[in-house]
Amino acid sequence: MNICMTHYAFYPTTGGVESHLLDLSAELVRQGHEVHALVGSMAGQPSYSENEGIHIHRNDLMNPEWIRDQKAARGLPADKEDKGLLRAIKLMYADFIEEHGIDVVHGHNFHHFVPEHALALTELWRLGVPNLLTVHEVWSEFICHDLLKRAKWDYIINFCKHVMEGIHDQAPQLRNLELVYPGIDTDLFSPANRNRKWADKLGLEGRPVIIHPARMLPWKGVVYSVYATEILRKEFPNILLIITDTEDIVDWVRELKGYKEEILKLIRDRGLEPNVITQPFPYVELPWVYNFCDVVVYPTIEEEPFGLVPVEGMACSKPVVVTRSGGMVESVVDGETGFIIEKRNPELLAEKIRALLKVAVLAREFGRNGREHVKKSFSRERMARETVALYQRALARGWTRTWRPAVAQNF
Repeated sequence: MNICMTHYAFYPTTGGVESHLLDLSAELVRQGHEVHALVGSMAGQPSYSENEGIHIHRNDLMNPEWIRDQKAARGLPADKEDKGLLRAIKLMYADFIEEHGIDVVHGHNFHHFVPEHALALTELWRLGVPNLLTVHEVWSEFICHDLLKRAKWDYIINFCKHVMEGIHDQAPQLRNLELVYPGIDTDLFSPANRNRKWADKLGLEGRPVIIHPARMLPWKGVVYSVYATEILRKEFPNILLIITDTEDIVDWVRELKGYKEEILKLIRDRGLEPNVITQPFPYVELPWVYNFCDVVVYPTIEEEPFGLVPVEGMACSKPVVVTRSGGMVESVVDGETGFIIEKRNPELLAEKIRALLKVAVLAREFGRNGREHVKKSFSRERMARETVALYQRALARGWTRTWRPAVAQNF
């Protein structure tokens, strides 16, 4: 079938949603489907490109920053719909569906940020176009409540039980919630995928290395990884913490730059420059870094919607240490694939890392268990099959392409 995968951003923009879109879309292509990703424009990126067989189309109308600026110029807040923009987005989707022979539209996170995309796709749904929404995270805000009530989807896919419970709490009237755990490429994220590029460049060989793969956002708990490194440095003077810093994200609330400066100042003030590296990595090269590290940490302080990082680390046969946060308790098996600890506790974080650094047999056992766990429960092949089954159920609603003449009069 021909699938329109649509979101505000796409790889190489960094984030869990973008990584998921790349994995899901590439696997759907591998299984014989045609995927067109209709996503936001991005500086330095062409309006059309291809990646792993995915047709990627970039448009300003999909860019939340561009839409916000347009609304601001009209004196409208971001969460209030703009009739002109809504009509333009409806027509964009209608033209795109017709031009590419789209069978089903799959939106991602259109329950927050701006309302126009969800409402435009709702109008098409009423004309018969099958559509699905994947909810990657729960936002307790007006726009989320409003759109979960007003927007219509054949199915709303939830990333994990934690997210599903949050959506149900906000919109108990919904009866079309489905659970599909995300999956990753276990050939890409594999202990066999070793390349010395970053190990040599960063001097990882012979050092105890911790990696916290996270954007420098306050809720990602980066500061606790820094504090834990400071504690561990007393016992392991050459320990190294890698933070996968990047500015290539959808930073809607403008919190990245200021917080990053705070973290860098903390590192300088504590004399931790020899022990902490902030370094962005291309997504496809992350396994090259994982595979030269000893421990993967993810001590988020808010409720992590799901958290692909621990799954990626486990797939590379690395032990993980995460906080008891959101969906991470659904992927990490405490005491078998890693440790789950309470939030905001750098001393406990340091203690668990120390145990994995000092007891190699434990780290190896966790790594082996984690790899098998991911292959069984979090492969992208399983994710794509379950998603396609929902597409087929949506198509069974009986869509015919006689909807197009009605577009002009309805829009």
